[in-house]
Amino acid sequence: MHYIFKLMKRCPCSFKTAVWALLVVAFLFASGCKELAVPPAGSYSEILLVTEEGKESSLMTLIVPWLTKEKNYVLDKEKPFTVSAIRAADLGEMPAVKNIVICGVADPLTDVGERIIMLIGESGLSKVKAGEANILKRENLPAPGQLTVIVTASSEGELERVIEERGRELEGIIESSCRNRLRRFFMSYPNKTVTDHLYRTYGFAVEVPTLYRLFSESRTPPGVELLRENPSRLLGIFWVDWDKQPTLADKNVLFDIRRKYVWERYNKDAMDSTQVWFSEEQLGEYPAVKMEGYWYNTTATAGGFYQTFFVFQENEELLWAVDLLVYAPGFPKHPHFRELLALAETFRYE
Repeated sequence: MHYIFKLMKRCPCSFKTAVWALLVVAFLFASGCKELAVPPAGSYSEILLVTEEGKESSLMTLIVPWLTKEKNYVLDKEKPFTVSAIRAADLGEMPAVKNIVICGVADPLTDVGERIIMLIGESGLSKVKAGEANILKRENLPAPGQLTVIVTASSEGELERVIEERGRELEGIIESSCRNRLRRFFMSYPNKTVTDHLYRTYGFAVEVPTLYRLFSESRTPPGVELLRENPSRLLGIFWVDWDKQPTLADKNVLFDIRRKYVWERYNKDAMDSTQVWFSEEQLGEYPAVKMEGYWYNTTATAGGFYQTFFVFQENEELLWAVDLLVYAPGFPKHPHFRELLALAETFRYE
């Protein structure tokens, strides 16, 4: 393998592109075209940014803010990713990171441009030159379980314009990929007993991994809770009668639905009505109204952030609530909500 990479450095770009494609095939063949049982080293919250000048690149000030925009968890604000930078010339054969962003002009005379052209190929290069493709995603590259995002253009000025106008897309692209990879990893260790029980008993499906257990279930009020501990991550699913697709106009009623449920089921939890936000989102394949805010317990010193997705099932006239709750004092919250959302996105009512 080391010999092949040395050979690539000495050969024309077209030959290197062909060799790179052979390497991709080799990696997929070695992994049986499946996700590795053990993900690549590093955290899903880390990004390696590859540019021509590394830390000294002027692109750092343009692209990093899009990748590190803070999330509001009420008591804390957290950056979804930490970013480290490296020169393209110093990028090894197999960087031990899960997320890689390669940013630069698609110029074969530069190290970063050469690497970009290897990844996108001649057809991709033609699209870049035509202004048709500037942000490209490559899953399972350079190895299974890794993501490489290419941000490129045909000139420096055009690249700066792309980052300014489309940089906000990057975090969503990487977050979605992180959840997909997390989900595939978890689903390689399924808790079929709990998954089948939920479907047979309550008529909904959610893919439960062995790291989670059925914490509680009840028909009065109807709902179930799945729990993973150290720190505590809870995925709750409950439902009420409902006759229409929920909208932002229903926010007061939706707040009251969760308020009543968690008071009884979560041992007298309450919700701060001054710290709550609503938005229209997607949960897996379903349109949803998302409510997020601050919860606290009235009998113990405990509190934190929650997210609840409300999904309507028309044929049964049911409103499903998929509840994400983390209690992790002293720990970052975002990685745990990423994990919960990865599982919540497997929710199906049919």
